[in-house]
Amino acid sequence: MRRLWWPEPLYEMKPYGALTLGVFAVLLGAARSWAAAVWDTGFAVALAFAVASIAYATAILRMRHEHRRRSRWNRERRY
Repeated sequence: MRRLWWPEPLYEMKPYGALTLGVFAVLLGAARSWAAAVWDTGFAVALAFAVASIAYATAILRMRHEHRRRSRWNRERRY
């Protein structure tokens, strides 16, 4: 299966975009629910989407951090 190529700046911003989208989703869902005074499935869906996108963003950032840390360690160990 062929993988989608992302330009480097877009690749670096992707998890931060997901994090921002998740925060906006929960804020928008909460604001709508407070305005209507109804805590219905719309808020639950917004909250679930926010949790999923924030979890995705943190997992990606953690994996990148671990990969870069290991790679730098391997480079320094060789010399």
